[in-house]
Amino acid sequence: MKSIRLRVALNMAENFVQCVHRRIHNEVEVSLSRQVYGCQVDRLRHGLSYVILMLCAVSMVGAADLVKKAPLGLVWEAPLAYQTDYYTEVEALLSAYETSQGEQLVPGERGRVGLKVNTRGGAGLSTPPELLRAMIASLESRGFGRNDIYIVDYSAHSLRSAGIMPSLSSPNKRFNGVRVLALDSEKYYDPEWFYDSPLPAAYQQEPRLMLEGRNRDSLKEGDEARKSFLPEPLLFEVDFWINFAVGVDDPALGVDGALASATLWNVSNSRRFLVNQATASAAVAEIAAIPELAERLVLNFVSLEAYQFIGGPFFNAIYTRSEPRLWMSSDPVALDRLLYDRINHMRRLEGFPEIDPLPRQLPFATSLGLGVHERSSIQINKLELTHPEKERPRETREPPKFEQAPDWLKKITPW
Repeated sequence: MKSIRLRVALNMAENFVQCVHRRIHNEVEVSLSRQVYGCQVDRLRHGLSYVILMLCAVSMVGAADLVKKAPLGLVWEAPLAYQTDYYTEVEALLSAYETSQGEQLVPGERGRVGLKVNTRGGAGLSTPPELLRAMIASLESRGFGRNDIYIVDYSAHSLRSAGIMPSLSSPNKRFNGVRVLALDSEKYYDPEWFYDSPLPAAYQQEPRLMLEGRNRDSLKEGDEARKSFLPEPLLFEVDFWINFAVGVDDPALGVDGALASATLWNVSNSRRFLVNQATASAAVAEIAAIPELAERLVLNFVSLEAYQFIGGPFFNAIYTRSEPRLWMSSDPVALDRLLYDRINHMRRLEGFPEIDPLPRQLPFATSLGLGVHERSSIQINKLELTHPEKERPRETREPPKFEQAPDWLKKITPW
């Protein structure tokens, strides 16, 4: 049985597409990448191909410690209560996932968990802090201490604007007792783990890492511009990580959702891919297919408390809408397809042209086995929740966000 599994794993390794370099026994650096969708990579040399494939196969056979993922195309939806603190909804969604998989999200061999947030759109269009607090509380009830939970995003400035990273003047450097890791601090990248692409670097995004960072001497001269470094904590320090996406349109991506949050906004030197839709879509799909990054991404959450249908990627209150829905899935492609449909619904209602054609990263990612993008293949399981009653505000106060369905929401075709 072991030899059969090894042969199957070896065949999978031979056909798997990735653009990532890795270290072997801390001594030899080799390339595990090959060309796909125009990605330029180094070629294997000195007869190491067979050894590398065998290492990939052994790694896949020995991946028993990985947390199970839900089936592709399956999305859970929880209704959001008026003035929600998200705890009831998050706990119900996690319990639904655990029941379906027959195991709990408890500490494993590494004993840590990562929470990848999205703060790119600014204070009005970021991962809700209440959602993070609810997730931290749910993970604590499953055995994770607050020192064992990481909150990760690219920009320290955006994290502070969203109220997740404390201000520079604050003595408290944590969010709700949890460490916040800003990737642009240059502390959380390994020079030997990166996505390789020939596109030039966006130096305005990487003012020091690419030019005079501490790891420059370890990189070959002239190669810095084509490397996007991967977040080391999510690769090597956590049992699993959870992705919190925000729905917004984007000129290069079409839809900035779960896939982009887990890929472009999770690596260094990523703005260079936004020059056009082809390069952005290919980069998203290829980064999402890197095994070491993808294998521990267990769940993706999207809150429709705030999403933007036009004018993105940065927050514009005029084009932002709010719905009492919280989505969860192991399939980021399916979530992005739902966001795509939702954004186009709003565009039609408001008289704007739809996003057309379908963003390319969705079929690209589907072809790599990362999810499904056909609407007919996506199943939405709606949870029935009982929320505690909360006091309604007086008429002189701001009306509650989810008290009554606005006219535009009534016009949208139900799922």
